[in-house]
Amino acid sequence: MQKQRGFTLIELLIVLAITAILIMLAAPSFKTMIQSNAISSSVNGFQADLRYARSEAIRLGGNVVMCRSDAPDASPPVCGAGAGPGNNGWVSGWIIFHDRTDPIVSPAAYDSGTDTLLRVQAALTSPGSIIDDPAGTVFRFTATGRLQSAAATAKLTFGGSGYASSVQRVVCVGVGGRARIAGDGTKSCGADNE
Repeated sequence: MQKQRGFTLIELLIVLAITAILIMLAAPSFKTMIQSNAISSSVNGFQADLRYARSEAIRLGGNVVMCRSDAPDASPPVCGAGAGPGNNGWVSGWIIFHDRTDPIVSPAAYDSGTDTLLRVQAALTSPGSIIDDPAGTVFRFTATGRLQSAAATAKLTFGGSGYASSVQRVVCVGVGGRARIAGDGTKSCGADNE
């Protein structure tokens, strides 16, 4: 008689139980990793659009605006005011346009008849929020790539409730128009960001 090979039902159940325990132990760290990657992706996209707006201002001779929009996919899109839907800030999306008519008007306004829409960022699915300080920040670039009428560094915190401060990111935009990542959600910008 030939001996049967393979797993018994008891051996299979033990392996499945051990695997389930290991997965349950690893799941919280996967959540942190997923949140961190989502925030990093959002920060990178935001910084890329900020660099794009700055370079277009230099190329076009100034007056390029990047503003938060409550409905960036609307026709025509408009700049939003305040903290946005649900007080989630820039996560609702943003628009970048060449302002040909009113370079210093506040609040910023896109006019589809005269201005040129350069880029639209639809609402983000993550992170939970992108809060700007001071609230209602509009990035208006001059022909030299500097921010127009910026008295201080703007601080944007990517994350929000439901995200540990260790995975949140603070992006600082100085009057020179350049952005940098200051660190996690506990950091401040300071005055050294030109």
